[in-house]
Amino acid sequence: MALISSNKITSTQLLIPMSLMVFTMVLLFAFQISQIMHDRDNLNQTLGHLDAPLAESEKINKQFGGLVQGTQKLAQEGNKTAKDFVGRLKKIGVIVDRPQGQVPRVDDVPPPPPSPVKP
Repeated sequence: MALISSNKITSTQLLIPMSLMVFTMVLLFAFQISQIMHDRDNLNQTLGHLDAPLAESEKINKQFGGLVQGTQKLAQEGNKTAKDFVGRLKKIGVIVDRPQGQVPRVDDVPPPPPSPVKP
Protein backbone atom coordinates (compact mmCIF):
# COMPACT_ATOMS: atom_id res chain seq x y z
CA MET A 1 0.00 0.00 0.00
CA ALA A 2 1.20 3.37 -0.82
CA LEU A 3 0.64 6.31 1.44
CA ILE A 4 -1.19 9.08 -0.21
CA SER A 5 0.17 12.40 0.92
CA SER A 6 -1.71 15.55 0.45
CA ASN A 7 -0.27 19.03 0.75
CA LYS A 8 -3.60 20.44 1.84
CA ILE A 9 -4.24 20.95 5.56
CA THR A 10 -7.80 20.25 6.50
CA SER A 11 -9.78 21.64 9.39
CA THR A 12 -9.88 18.25 11.08
CA GLN A 13 -6.07 18.17 11.11
CA LEU A 14 -6.00 21.53 12.89
CA LEU A 15 -8.78 20.75 15.35
CA ILE A 16 -6.79 18.59 17.78
CA PRO A 17 -3.68 20.86 18.10
CA MET A 18 -5.79 23.99 18.37
CA SER A 19 -8.06 22.35 20.96
CA LEU A 20 -5.03 21.35 23.02
CA MET A 21 -3.62 24.88 22.86
CA VAL A 22 -6.92 26.45 23.91
CA PHE A 23 -7.37 23.92 26.72
CA THR A 24 -3.82 24.62 27.95
CA MET A 25 -4.40 28.38 27.89
CA VAL A 26 -7.65 28.00 29.84
CA LEU A 27 -5.86 25.91 32.46
CA LEU A 28 -3.05 28.47 32.66
CA PHE A 29 -5.45 31.35 33.14
CA ALA A 30 -7.44 29.44 35.76
CA PHE A 31 -4.25 28.66 37.68
CA GLN A 32 -3.09 32.28 37.50
CA ILE A 33 -6.45 33.57 38.73
CA SER A 34 -6.45 31.14 41.65
CA GLN A 35 -2.91 32.22 42.58
CA ILE A 36 -3.88 35.89 42.44
CA MET A 37 -6.89 35.26 44.68
CA HIS A 38 -4.74 33.31 47.15
CA ASP A 39 -2.11 36.08 47.22
CA ARG A 40 -4.79 38.73 47.73
CA ASP A 41 -6.18 36.81 50.70
CA ASN A 42 -2.68 36.51 52.19
CA LEU A 43 -2.08 40.25 51.76
CA ASN A 44 -5.40 41.11 53.42
CA GLN A 45 -4.60 38.78 56.30
CA THR A 46 -1.14 40.33 56.72
CA LEU A 47 -2.65 43.81 56.65
CA GLY A 48 -5.04 42.76 59.43
CA HIS A 49 -2.10 41.60 61.55
CA LEU A 50 -0.50 45.07 61.27
CA ASP A 51 -3.28 46.82 63.21
CA ALA A 52 -1.98 45.87 66.66
CA PRO A 53 1.66 46.90 66.00
CA LEU A 54 0.44 50.17 64.45
CA ALA A 55 -1.64 50.98 67.54
CA GLU A 56 1.34 50.10 69.74
CA SER A 57 3.63 52.40 67.76
CA GLU A 58 1.14 55.26 68.08
CA LYS A 59 1.05 54.67 71.84
CA ILE A 60 4.86 54.74 72.01
CA ASN A 61 4.93 57.92 69.90
CA LYS A 62 2.57 59.62 72.36
CA GLN A 63 4.65 58.47 75.32
CA PHE A 64 7.84 59.69 73.65
CA GLY A 65 6.23 63.05 72.93
CA GLY A 66 5.13 63.40 76.54
CA LEU A 67 8.63 62.61 77.79
CA VAL A 68 10.21 65.12 75.43
CA GLN A 69 7.71 67.84 76.36
CA GLY A 70 8.21 67.18 80.07
CA THR A 71 11.99 67.24 79.69
CA GLN A 72 11.77 70.45 77.65
CA LYS A 73 9.65 72.03 80.40
CA LEU A 74 12.20 71.00 83.05
CA ALA A 75 14.99 72.42 80.91
CA GLN A 76 13.15 75.73 80.59
CA GLU A 77 12.76 75.83 84.36
CA GLY A 78 16.53 75.51 84.75
CA ASN A 79 17.20 71.81 85.38
CA LYS A 80 20.80 71.20 84.22
CA THR A 81 20.34 67.48 83.50
CA ALA A 82 17.22 68.21 81.46
CA LYS A 83 19.10 70.91 79.51
CA ASP A 84 21.88 68.42 78.74
CA PHE A 85 19.34 65.81 77.66
CA VAL A 86 17.46 68.28 75.43
CA GLY A 87 20.81 69.27 73.91
CA ARG A 88 21.54 65.63 73.13
CA LEU A 89 18.10 65.19 71.59
CA LYS A 90 18.69 68.24 69.38
CA LYS A 91 22.14 66.93 68.48
CA ILE A 92 20.73 63.66 67.16
CA GLY A 93 18.04 65.55 65.26
CA VAL A 94 14.90 65.27 67.40
CA ILE A 95 12.79 68.38 67.01
CA VAL A 96 11.92 69.38 70.58
CA ASP A 97 10.73 72.96 69.99
CA ARG A 98 7.23 72.39 68.67
CA PRO A 99 4.30 74.76 68.51
CA GLN A 100 1.77 74.32 71.30
CA GLY A 101 -0.33 71.22 70.80
CA GLN A 102 2.08 69.36 68.53
CA VAL A 103 3.67 66.36 70.13
CA PRO A 104 7.19 65.27 69.11
CA ARG A 105 7.21 61.89 67.43
CA VAL A 106 9.75 59.11 67.15
CA ASP A 107 9.60 59.76 63.39
CA ASP A 108 11.33 63.09 64.05
CA VAL A 109 14.60 61.25 64.59
CA PRO A 110 16.49 61.19 61.30
CA PRO A 111 17.82 57.86 60.05
CA PRO A 112 21.47 57.14 60.77
CA PRO A 113 23.97 58.05 58.07
CA PRO A 114 24.82 55.25 55.66
CA SER A 115 27.83 53.21 56.58
CA PRO A 116 30.83 53.59 54.30
CA VAL A 117 31.02 50.82 51.76
CA LYS A 118 34.44 49.34 51.17
CA PRO A 119 35.06 48.34 47.55
